[in-house]
Amino acid sequence: MRLAHPLAFAKYLDRIGAPSGRVLRRAGLPALCKDPNEFVRVDRAWTAFDIAANAEDRDIAWRVGRFVHDEQLNGQLLRRIEHAPTLYEGLKNFVRLISSEASHLGLGILEQDNDIVLYNHYPGFENRPGYHMSQGYQLPVYLSVIRHYLGPDWSPDEIGIEAKRVPGVAKSIFRGSLIQSEAPFGFIKIPRNMLATPALKPSKTTDSQLILTESFDFVDTLRAVLTPYIGEGYPPARFAAELVGMSKRTLFRRLAERGTAYHALVDEIRLEKAKYLLHETTKDIGQIARLVGFEDHSHFTRMFRRVSGITPRAYRESFGR
Repeated sequence: MRLAHPLAFAKYLDRIGAPSGRVLRRAGLPALCKDPNEFVRVDRAWTAFDIAANAEDRDIAWRVGRFVHDEQLNGQLLRRIEHAPTLYEGLKNFVRLISSEASHLGLGILEQDNDIVLYNHYPGFENRPGYHMSQGYQLPVYLSVIRHYLGPDWSPDEIGIEAKRVPGVAKSIFRGSLIQSEAPFGFIKIPRNMLATPALKPSKTTDSQLILTESFDFVDTLRAVLTPYIGEGYPPARFAAELVGMSKRTLFRRLAERGTAYHALVDEIRLEKAKYLLHETTKDIGQIARLVGFEDHSHFTRMFRRVSGITPRAYRESFGR
C-alpha cells in the first residue's frame, strides 16, 4: 500500500491532537518517512488503522476518508480518472490502475441492468485487524472520485459494507443512501443513465510516478517495502525478511538466485534515494546522509563513491548545482 494512506490517518490524528507517531511505530510503520509514494505492507497499514480506532474513535476510518477525500490518491492516477471522457471510462481507468495504490485490492465493476456496482474486496484478508476500517476509509474516497463527475452533492441510492454495524458517520457521509451491512463486498451503486456524464473541471494534481504493484517481482517488492525504513539506519536482514514473510536464510537464497546480495540491495536503495535528493533538492550533504540512514556523512560519501564511482558533491555539480 502507498504510504499516503497511513499518512492520511496520521494527518487526521495530528489534527485532533492525538499521537500519530506512536500509532505508526506501534504498527511497525516507518515513522520518519513522509514520502506518500513509498510502499508499506498492507497488514501494517491496517494495524495502524485498528490501533487508531481502538485508541481514539472506532469510526475514525470513515472520518479520515471524509477528511482527505481523494487527495491521497496518486496524482497521475487521479489525472487519468478525471481526464477520461465519461464517468464510466474514468471508473474503468480507476479499476485498471488501482494496483498503483495497493496490491491485493480487488476493485471492480459489476454490470447490472439499470446500474453498475463499483466494488472493493481483499480476498483472503477478511479476518485481518483493520480490514473493515480500511473499507470505511476507502468508500468515502471512492465517493469523492465519483463526485468529480456527478457534483459535490451527489450520493448513491445504495452502498454496501462487509461489517455488521453501520456507523452513524457513514450515514452522514452517504446522505439518503441505503447502507447494506454484511454485504459480500464494499460497494457503491451508480445509475447507468449517469455513466456518460463528462467530468466537471478537473482538480489540480501534482505530478507523481504511477507504479503498478501488480508487475512487482520478489526483488521489486522487497525494495519497495524496505525503502521507507532507510532513513532509520541500516535495516537488519532479519527485519527485511520479516517484511516479506520469510526467514533470513530464504531471503539470502532468493537474492542470490537473482545474482545479488542483501547488502548490495540496501546500497542500491540508499544510492537511488540519495541521487534523487542531490538532484531535486538543495539539502546539504549531511542532511542527505541522515535521510538515507547515515549518522556520519563521511561514511555516506564512501558508500556513494564505492557504488557509483563518484562523490555526492561531484554528482550534484555534474547537474550544475
